[in-house]
Amino acid sequence: MAQTASNSVPGAPKVTDSALSWLAQSEEQVVQDDLSQLLSETRGVCEKLADAAVKMGAWQMVLWQPRWVYAEVDGFCYQKISTAEKPIGKPKKILYADIKEIEELDCAEFVLQCANRDFTFKAPNEDACTVLVHNLRQLRALYRKTEPGR
Repeated sequence: MAQTASNSVPGAPKVTDSALSWLAQSEEQVVQDDLSQLLSETRGVCEKLADAAVKMGAWQMVLWQPRWVYAEVDGFCYQKISTAEKPIGKPKKILYADIKEIEELDCAEFVLQCANRDFTFKAPNEDACTVLVHNLRQLRALYRKTEPGR
């Protein structure tokens, strides 16, 4: 079996190619496990800020729409839900490639800033918001590492 001279310290054990291969496979498995965990944690019911706010003189009324949200390997998806909180209709996807910034706001709100528009969501509570933002940032970073042309 071939030996690599990755350790140049005298008396240090040599690392074999098979050991390096095993280590690389183990790291890949950890990445896949982490990805699966992130995808399974990044889902649930949130509210999405409607695109156009109704203006009433100097006042502006905002409308929050309940949505089922979930992460995929290439983007964050949302779709309408029924009164029983079951997903209905066609899901829409915000691609990680299009997300410039993921910002956590007050009151359990977070914004996905894209080139053409911003998407504002409200999580059920502050802790859920923190987890969603953290996971989305990690998923976006993982996507960018594997993105073609990078």
